[in-house]
Parts: sequence; structure tokens; C-alpha cells
Amino acid sequence: MLNKTGLGLSTLVLTVFLALTGCQYTGFNESGGLGGTAASSGLYREGLPGTANWAVLPFVNHSEATSITTQVERILMVKLPSHGIEDARLYPESEVTTASKSLEGAHRYQNGKQWAMQNDISFAVAGEIFEWFYDDSGRPQVSMGLAVIDIRNGEVIWSVNGSSEGLQGDDLFDISRGLMSDLLQSLPINRRI
Repeated sequence: MLNKTGLGLSTLVLTVFLALTGCQYTGFNESGGLGGTAASSGLYREGLPGTANWAVLPFVNHSEATSITTQVERILMVKLPSHGIEDARLYPESEVTTASKSLEGAHRYQNGKQWAMQNDISFAVAGEIFEWFYDDSGRPQVSMGLAVIDIRNGEVIWSVNGSSEGLQGDDLFDISRGLMSDLLQSLPINRRI
């Protein structure tokens, strides 16, 4: 059994190895996908209902890049039908005025969540952008997370994080499309319910 220092070192070595090899890492919550009390109670044992009312909430951007969240949200809207969510709705954009970039993302997210509650949305997919840049060699680097929220109680019932890098000259949005497809592979949707 590894002690905490050994486990931390192992995680660091694995992360560096994956970054150097250009591989993609996708992390799941502790239960292997679905999480939270509703999932652990067996409520979604057969998967999340693809026929429910779904929405895409505003992404929160933690990266240095600006003006990317709206396009990334639209990319997600295009990807969802091929993963079992046919009729997701995109929250209506609302203007947020704040002096802080980090607070702007939080306000957009809260406005989207409030809109979902008022519009009978059952589940929403939310996202975070952690990294969005070109490295010193010109290779695109993207890191993001996705989560499914049960709008009725605010519980996160599925989440996944991952990162990807492209080749020199590749477009950041193209890399994000591939990463998003990979992250959505683990979304447990039951198309019959």
C-alpha cells in the first residue's frame, strides 16, 4: 500500500508521462462515473434518462483565453445527440456586469441554473475550461471538465475531467471537439427512459 506521499508522487509521474507523450487523460469520480447520493442509492442504475428535459448551462472559464465559452457550449450542443441526448436546450444568454472575470463566469452559471429551474429542465450539462492555450512549440493545449446536474436538487450526479494536446498548427476548437467527444463517451445515458 502506498502512503500519501507515494500516491501523490505516482500521480505526478503519471501526469507528466501523459503530458510528455501527448496522450489524453480522463478522470472519473470515485464511483467510476455516476456519483452523488442519487446515483449511489441506485436511482440511475440503468443510466440517466435521455428522454428527460436537458439543457446546457454556461461554462465557467478558468483559463487566460477570452470569449471562448459561448462557442464551446455550442460545440457541446452539437455533440450531445450522438451521445443520447436528443433535444437539449441552450440557456438564453444574459448580460452579466461584474469587474471580475471569475465572478462573471459564476454569475452566468447561476443565471443559467435559475433559468433551467424555471423552465422545467430535469438535467443540465455544465462545464469548466481549465486550460486553453498554445504552448511554446505552437501545440494547442485544452483541459476541461463536464458535469451533469440534477436541476431539481442541485446534485452533481456525473462528472469527468480531461485534457488533450494537438500538433503544431492544429486549431484549439478542433482539439476541444475531440476532447469533448472523448469525455462524453462515459456519459451513462439510457435512450429508452
